[in-house]
Amino acid sequence: MLRRTALALVPLAVVAGAAGCSRTPDAAPPDQALSTAKQRLDEASTVHVELTSQGVPKGKNGVTAAKGDGIVSATQPKFEGEVTATIQGNNGAVRIIAIGEKTWMSFFTKDFNPVDMADLGAPNPAEFFRTGSGVDQILEHTEVATAGEKTRDGDTVLQEYTGTVPKADIERLFGLAEGGDTFDVTYGIEPDSGELRQVEITGDFYKESETPYTLELSDYGKDVESTKPSS
Repeated sequence: MLRRTALALVPLAVVAGAAGCSRTPDAAPPDQALSTAKQRLDEASTVHVELTSQGVPKGKNGVTAAKGDGIVSATQPKFEGEVTATIQGNNGAVRIIAIGEKTWMSFFTKDFNPVDMADLGAPNPAEFFRTGSGVDQILEHTEVATAGEKTRDGDTVLQEYTGTVPKADIERLFGLAEGGDTFDVTYGIEPDSGELRQVEITGDFYKESETPYTLELSDYGKDVESTKPSS
């Protein structure tokens, strides 16, 4: 009887062990991991980004997707790439060049024209790469950070961390944060390099319903050039 009981417990032990392995007791402490990710981002000269969202509420201006390269700088961050946006009821992909606080857009035209992104209810993408107030500050100001599970992004294994970020940081970066006092964040950090590869921010951007924005980062330090468009 004892032998049968012991054998019967073996599958339960295996299942329990497998469940335990789904967690990550070897994960770096959250404060350390987020601090390292901030440092890696601040030290990177450039980074490729892809931004996606579940959509902008009807009647609102905003960005639903973006893809391009950013130049990290405390004084003159830059971005050049393609942004999919809803602008005054029109949907379409536009080319954006952003250098510091100035932005130029090619929307249904071949030429780039100056534009104030705030007037369009859209963020200036260059500000995501401004050291001291961009994505790095979201990492630094994350509260109640907790290590989660390891996930896979293609061939890359990422360590997940979750927490909350004050509304002021999100509003400064996105130009949107109409409801709530905090926003939920989920990070995907590559353990070996310490680089931030993914961040999902969820909250009431439009004071209607929760909207998730996902930012994927890659190609840290690759050669990138961005120049002011000719007049």
